[in-house]
Amino acid sequence: MKFIKDLLLFEVQTTGPDVDKDSVIQLAAVLLDKDNLLEKANYNSYVRVSYLDSVISEHAQLLRIDPEVLRKSPKVYDVAKQFHNKFGTNLLLAAHSASKPLFLKTMLRKAAVPFDYDPHIIELWTLGYVYMLNYGLKKMPTLNTFLDYFRLKPKKPWDAMERVRLEAEVFRKMIREA
Repeated sequence: MKFIKDLLLFEVQTTGPDVDKDSVIQLAAVLLDKDNLLEKANYNSYVRVSYLDSVISEHAQLLRIDPEVLRKSPKVYDVAKQFHNKFGTNLLLAAHSASKPLFLKTMLRKAAVPFDYDPHIIELWTLGYVYMLNYGLKKMPTLNTFLDYFRLKPKKPWDAMERVRLEAEVFRKMIREA
């Protein structure tokens, strides 16, 4: 299957599930070629959202990294600008769930970067749900369900970059079998 535009599959690690009050603390993405779904480019950055040591330590625990790494990470503004400059907007966004684009949109808005992406966003959860129904699997289409089904083993499941690459592999496998 070929797509009209390249796909930007992205993942965020956040401080919680609420788009209005929680923050993105890691943004990772892989750009997939529209013709063969192979990775063309990638992006991965931690995001420092505070200068307070207690907050940095709390976020570092969520990310399972040394607090010093997060302390030296760019701010939301810089990450959003880098992300936007690297990929532009002439592509299709893809994410595991509907909340991920909302987090990205909020992050870009904080940096005064317009969210000028194609309004057609590929949601892997919904695609996975249909896939599971077609193959008679009676499980919720979580990333872990697909990792088990396709026999993929995560080494650092809390890391957004690893998750986005695993999601890309799951996506490729689903599309090839469709």
